[in-house]
Amino acid sequence: MAVLVLGTALVLVVVRSGTGDVDPAGALVGAAGLAAGVWAVVLGVQARGWQDSDTAGLADRLAAVVLEAETAVWRGLLGGSDRTIDVPFVHRPAPAHEAAGAAPSGTLREVAGYYRSLRPGRLVVTGAPGAGKTVLALHLMLLLLQDRAPGDPVPVRLPLPGFDPAQHKPDRALAEWVAARLATDYGLRPAAAAALVAARKVLPVLDGLDEMDTDPRPGYRSRAAAALRAMNAYQQGTAKGQLIVTCRTAPYAALEALRVWAHDAARIDIVSLGAGAAWDFLTGRVTDTSRWEGVLDRLAADPAGPLAQGLSTPWRLTLAATVYEQREPATGVHPRHPGELLDPALDTPDKVRDHLLGLFIPAATAIHPAPDGTAHNPEHVRAWLTTLARYLNTNATTGRTLSGRALPGTDILQHELWPLTGGHRARVIAAAVTGAIPMAAGVAAAAATAEPSAAASAALIPVLWALVSWLTVWPEPGTLDLRRLRTPADRHDLVFRLAFGLMLGLMLGVTFGFILGVTLGLAVGFPSGLASGLAYGLGYGLAFGLMAGFTRPGTVGAVSAKDVLRKAHVFGLAFGLAFGFVSGFAVGFVSGFAVGLAAGLATGLAAGLAAGSVSVRYVVLLWLARRGSGRWLPWRLGRFLEWCCQAGLMRTAGIAYQFRHRELQDFLARTAP
Repeated sequence: MAVLVLGTALVLVVVRSGTGDVDPAGALVGAAGLAAGVWAVVLGVQARGWQDSDTAGLADRLAAVVLEAETAVWRGLLGGSDRTIDVPFVHRPAPAHEAAGAAPSGTLREVAGYYRSLRPGRLVVTGAPGAGKTVLALHLMLLLLQDRAPGDPVPVRLPLPGFDPAQHKPDRALAEWVAARLATDYGLRPAAAAALVAARKVLPVLDGLDEMDTDPRPGYRSRAAAALRAMNAYQQGTAKGQLIVTCRTAPYAALEALRVWAHDAARIDIVSLGAGAAWDFLTGRVTDTSRWEGVLDRLAADPAGPLAQGLSTPWRLTLAATVYEQREPATGVHPRHPGELLDPALDTPDKVRDHLLGLFIPAATAIHPAPDGTAHNPEHVRAWLTTLARYLNTNATTGRTLSGRALPGTDILQHELWPLTGGHRARVIAAAVTGAIPMAAGVAAAAATAEPSAAASAALIPVLWALVSWLTVWPEPGTLDLRRLRTPADRHDLVFRLAFGLMLGLMLGVTFGFILGVTLGLAVGFPSGLASGLAYGLGYGLAFGLMAGFTRPGTVGAVSAKDVLRKAHVFGLAFGLAFGFVSGFAVGFVSGFAVGLAAGLATGLAAGLAAGSVSVRYVVLLWLARRGSGRWLPWRLGRFLEWCCQAGLMRTAGIAYQFRHRELQDFLARTAP
């Protein structure tokens, strides 16, 4: 289609302007050759894509990456310890369509064997807040990965709040979303990710069904209900596809009452820990049990009291151990004594919870220094985290959307955090910056050259790029995958993609050049404007092809949340340099050095800012989130979030950051810093 449009445009130009020194027959032959070349490259790229059909080998490589990434997350959830609580669970039969092979009960240590006995392998994990659902699912994942045979499905954890079934076909919603997340979180080619899912070489571990809706009792038309229907449509041949789901007990029970549940799945419900289990955990975790004698005695004497109920989950017990096992770095003295938990004022489980949550940030800050070796200010840490928690909770409780996309209630993606400053505010400022800075630089350079065509192009090009930045509501962060030069297979694939990108870029560039030439012709005369526009379009196409060849995913590896923005910054810089140099050279070759300099400067800056619109909006976000604005965040937000993960305040889920536990997020959102 693009070749047809380009050919028609060429014919019209020839008819209206005459052939001059151009041989029409040669032009037609060249156009036909271009079309044949493009078709050959397309076939070559498709042939290369068919090599992604080795799903067994790809699954083996993905398994190694997932094991390494999720082991780090698992240790973080355990507070840097390797000691887990062997939480018990019981089987809760579904009203109908129950999985076969489900035992009446089990424990965390037995969960891998429990899962393997299910036919089909579909498991729903429910429990109270803090019961350890995510830890149990992670523990199961790691056990399956450690004992995995070559070619077996790879368990991959995916946060369900980011799943919108309405954006996909009902019978393929889950498969399409899982494939898209594999490409985003693990750098797979989209075709390879789709092939893995189609072959059912991926075991989706869907975390947080209860966090998909604002209502704690989701209704029949809720997103959670739609997600369950999508899971029921997820097939593996004639049987249901394997999957693992986590959800709080109350929301899942509400959905079950509406006759919506995961079919052919076994549901296990984590049982609250008794005083004996809490006693066992503390004596095994703390270094000096004599300091905890009062707490241990209270647990034994009053197993149904507020203290025992307040410490009835693994999360609360981990909080208590973190807070009261903290030591001063210089002296080794414990600044707090667990006897504080015996205060008569802590007469309800919620007060015990809030007491521990209030002390958690100061303790984590003292235990884990900042990257430069100094300690973070606990008040600043709490203020920054409160800003993020209130933003997420506002989204979660109101169901806010922006340009058709639901704003997250649990996930913090730095490149999509700009709505925190209020609606489209950061987007407007970023688009203005994208146009204003390169226009000022280009016009200044054009004024120095005293060339009308240079001034016209320097003023027009940034406006077009600013428009592109504005129209792209949710830009995706770009990345340059230079790893693709390591092996012959990757280099072969890169050649195909470079050729395809060059062909496509040239066609689009020439077409754009005609439009630009006519536009410039109104200001500087048609012949000069057309020549400059065509030259710019050719340069645009060349730069586009080069960048397209290096930005295609393909190397399996966990995409770290901390690297997303860094790679986006590099991509914007490289994109701007490529466009500025190639376009400036092409225009300068036709219209002279002065015009080329102005066009290259304006184009390079504008293209770099537009391609790096993710980075521009992020900088605008940080500029707007200053102290006194009511939305206070640190300048080095990415480094701070990474430190929060190391300190146990946050965790990662793919390329997103999440609070370590929803109770911490809710506590910060409802209390003043």
